[in-house]
Amino acid sequence: MTGTSLDGIDAAVIAVTGHGLSMRAAFRSHAAGSLGAAEETLRHLATGRKVSPRAIAAAVHTLSSHTAAVMSEALGDLSADLAGVHGQTVLHAPPNSWQLMDAAIIAASLSCPVACQMRAGDLAAGGQGAPITPLADWILFRGDRRRAVVNLGGFCNITWLPASEDPADITGRDICVCNQLLDAAARERLGTPWDTDGRRASAGTPDAALADALVARLTAADHATSLGTGDESLDWLDSQAAQDAPTDVLLASLATAIGRVVGAAAATAADEILLAGGGANHEPLVDAIRMAAGKPVSTTAELGIPIEAREAACIAVLAALDHDGVPTTLPAVTGRVTSPMISMQWCRPVG
Repeated sequence: MTGTSLDGIDAAVIAVTGHGLSMRAAFRSHAAGSLGAAEETLRHLATGRKVSPRAIAAAVHTLSSHTAAVMSEALGDLSADLAGVHGQTVLHAPPNSWQLMDAAIIAASLSCPVACQMRAGDLAAGGQGAPITPLADWILFRGDRRRAVVNLGGFCNITWLPASEDPADITGRDICVCNQLLDAAARERLGTPWDTDGRRASAGTPDAALADALVARLTAADHATSLGTGDESLDWLDSQAAQDAPTDVLLASLATAIGRVVGAAAATAADEILLAGGGANHEPLVDAIRMAAGKPVSTTAELGIPIEAREAACIAVLAALDHDGVPTTLPAVTGRVTSPMISMQWCRPVG
């Protein structure tokens, strides 16, 4: 998985037992790596800058090669029966969505079938193409309590898992921008890719008016399903109030506002909340979520999936479900028609 934060590549190895919706998946290992020389071009594409076809092709080749290397590192001495790769999203504006990756490079490296274009079938069936992880979250994290699985990535999305064993009771949606805004502020004010563990945000005291203004901005639109290109709220950093705020105050206010929105949303249909994604390392953000939620908050690591590996593990589960002929998105989540749904695209070694 490579997310909209553009902060690297994560690969997870899972061991699947059973078939279809009866499968269980156990985490085995995780590896991470950089986007390499592809990062600059991918960021330009994601922000709408003009990029030449030659540069795009070179970035896709580099990204795919780096992804194959990270996946191989995660496997170690194991061999893969199949693999799934999401691809780097550079545009998501349903019905248009563009994920860059050459799955053939990965199939050649791993010598196994590789699933890709994971949103395309849902989009073709009239859905938003997102969120795509709820059914995989159900495979990995379902239990006898209502759980909210919160992904603190470039955007925040939440899967609400029922206490029942019926996948029809799963709900989920995108909530608001998350790391994209936090990281943009860090790049602007600190000159670093991100505020590691939220240390500078921890040093500041949130400005109540500033946080309230951002909460109002993040909750103003009705995002029933998916967020994407144009929803990053990066222009908010150019507002006079944000520009006038001292760095630590700004970073603290951002974390507080995002945490309030996420925590309040997560608590609506959950007895406990599980955090994952890079934002789960951001202490002020997590504190704000915990305060707003008023429910027990922990991480997916407590159920055996490291926070860095959860999304990649979900991608692997989705590939396994598609391999077994199970539609991988939920009409109640993405808005797609009930059936039929086109499967993922597969690259398979032959000969």
